Amino acid sequence: SRPFGVSLLIAGHDEHGPSLYYTDPSGTFWQCNAKAIGSGSEGADSSLQEQYNKELTLQEAETIALSILKQVMEEKVTPNNVDIAKVAPTYHLYAPSEVEAVITRL
Repeated sequence: SRPFGVSLLIAGHDEHGPSLYYTDPSGTFWQCNAKAIGSGSEGADSSLQEQYNKELTLQEAETIALSILKQVMEEKVTPNNVDIAKVAPTYHLYAPSEVEAVITRL
C-alpha cells in the first residue's frame, strides 16, 4: 500500500481537441475519454463508460457527471460540495450559481 500516493485527472485542450489523462500512485498514466477516481469511483467509472460518447454536448456531459455523482455520494449534491470546471476553450471554474443551474437539470 502507498500511504502517500495520489491519483490525478489532468485535462487539457489544444488544436487536436480535448484530452484527459489519469495517473495512479505508481506514476503510470493513461489517456482516457472519461474517468472517475476516489471514493465510489468503481460504480461511477462504470456508469461513465456506459454513458460517455464523443458526441455529447457540454450540457449533456455536465448532467451525466452530476447524476452519477448524485448516485455515489453519501450527501446531497449541492454547490457547497461539488465543483465543476470546463477546460475548453479556456479553463473556467463554475460559480456556485452555475453549479446550481446544472443541479436543477437533474
